[in-house]
Amino acid sequence: MTYVGEFKSIAKPLLIAGSTMLAVTVLSVTAAAAKPIPMQVAPRAEIAQSNGFSEQERRIILDVLDAVDQNIAGDDRGKGGKNKGNGKGKNGLPPGIAMKLERGGTLPPGIAKRDLPADLRSRLPYRSDAIRQIVGSDVVLIEKGTDIILDVIRDVVRY
Repeated sequence: MTYVGEFKSIAKPLLIAGSTMLAVTVLSVTAAAAKPIPMQVAPRAEIAQSNGFSEQERRIILDVLDAVDQNIAGDDRGKGGKNKGNGKGKNGLPPGIAMKLERGGTLPPGIAKRDLPADLRSRLPYRSDAIRQIVGSDVVLIEKGTDIILDVIRDVVRY
């Protein structure tokens, strides 16, 4: 057998294998390119992770809670603000607890916390590092995991 005959006997299977590999590669690349990219729902814009309320958050909270406050019937602001003798300070918390409600502190165990109203939460930017809650008449920004108070907006919630 000559060298040409040996070459043809080896080259033919190699050519078929190479062509098959090329065809499979081309088909897999075009199939991958043809697949639609799944659309992901974009999360609400997240604000920069900081150590307090942003100006945007403050403005939204004050605007929404002030609008809610104006719609409440029987508003007793401007009526002297006298304590009703229940041992609570001006913001509905005992004075000692009200003093502890400051940046860098932690909330005492058992203190009453409420979530922000749904319409207010929907307007605020997403935060992955902290939660916003109402304590007394204040809106408090609390770090997740540590319960450290990052910021307080005082006297914005009316009863």
